[in-house]
Amino acid sequence: MEQATPVNDLRRFLARLESRQALHRIAVQVDADLEIAAITDRVCKHSGEPPALLFEQVRGYRIPVATNLFGSMRRAAWALGLNDIEAAAQRLATGIAGAAGVDAACRLRCLLRQPEYAPALQARADWQDRSMPGPDLDQLPALRCWPGDGGRYLTLPQVVTRHPDGGTANVGIYRVQLLGPRRAALHWRDSSDAARHCRAWHRRGLPMPVSIAMGGDPALLFAAAFPLPPDTDEAALAGLLGGRPMIMSPSAHSDLPVPSAAEFVIEGLAYPGETALEGPFGNHTGFYQPASRVPLLRIVAISQRCDPLLPATVVGPPPTENCILGQTVARLLVPLLRSDHPDIVDIHMPVEGIFHGAALIAVRSGTDGRALLQALWRSGPLRAARLLVVAEADRVPDPGDFFWRVLNRLRPDRDLLIHNGCLGIDATVALPDAPTVEPDTRMAEQLQRRWREYGFH
Repeated sequence: MEQATPVNDLRRFLARLESRQALHRIAVQVDADLEIAAITDRVCKHSGEPPALLFEQVRGYRIPVATNLFGSMRRAAWALGLNDIEAAAQRLATGIAGAAGVDAACRLRCLLRQPEYAPALQARADWQDRSMPGPDLDQLPALRCWPGDGGRYLTLPQVVTRHPDGGTANVGIYRVQLLGPRRAALHWRDSSDAARHCRAWHRRGLPMPVSIAMGGDPALLFAAAFPLPPDTDEAALAGLLGGRPMIMSPSAHSDLPVPSAAEFVIEGLAYPGETALEGPFGNHTGFYQPASRVPLLRIVAISQRCDPLLPATVVGPPPTENCILGQTVARLLVPLLRSDHPDIVDIHMPVEGIFHGAALIAVRSGTDGRALLQALWRSGPLRAARLLVVAEADRVPDPGDFFWRVLNRLRPDRDLLIHNGCLGIDATVALPDAPTVEPDTRMAEQLQRRWREYGFH
């Protein structure tokens, strides 16, 4: 059942977590250099459902830090005002089913252009409470998470850019390394919308305006992590997922829209030809991503709410919060994949391979697994997936059982496919008739009757 009370900013979300005993406050003084990350990582790896953490006193700073906010699928649903993330997936499925288009990407783009999902723009914003003198990035308690990291990072930034010709703004989660009071390094993939926008500005010899929002409505964070088609509005997707329009406001020094309830808004310019060395960065692979040259952002303003807090996540070997964010996005991808490939029944993406698109795919009986694998690699969100496993099943409730069934019917010379360095396993090929191992029904009934006699309860 969907929740009646929406969550429209970080503070309301924290209050909800605390009311449900899902927030742990740490009142003693801690260090943003390694210590907060080490505490967060241990909690994530040694708790059944690790709580969100609020570090109230960060050494050398006046700003609290919140981590592991979305560290379980249940909390991810709460962030959208729901009890179950499948309710958000159903919203998406229902919307796509009624939209026009030749494929899921076109239908999603058409759906998100409908007026009811358009963000609501307002001039007044919470982050306008105070303009930081300076401005000075050194006042933010950004984390250094691993001993080999090249510096302090903003790890949950919502980075907003737009093409110089105008059009829809892009909101993406790209890591930001702080290099001093007024300089930051922006790391994004060459294929991202932000990189495409940056190249367009620089070809014209112009600096690109960039706004970075920290905090705000959690729904926009999930939308920013979603692999939307180019020039599709993340704020509209957030409105669909959250069941209400996103409230956005123009930045102080550009027309870039940012969430009105953001804790901080950092604005800057990325000039043509200006780069900075970013990294190394401890990544989800368990290795450090080497240092490289990336666009330099020159900061022109930092605005903030009264008594702000800084959200952060710790990226590293799973299980970690960012893996849960990835799994949440994966569940939201299922309606798109099923729209293009109706034979798909269910998909599970294990945390160990979530950022490589590794997926276990349950399909209907009679599905041509080889053809499905080739279609998934041709286009769509799994086109670069390193490992796809397809088998006939009703769903994927237990990945271990799914793998067991696949491996026991696998014939490598027939069932393995390799495409551009990616591996597919087609376990849909029928096996020769052979008796299956099943419990004796009469004995099962006897055990049911006598179970307590055996001393079990």
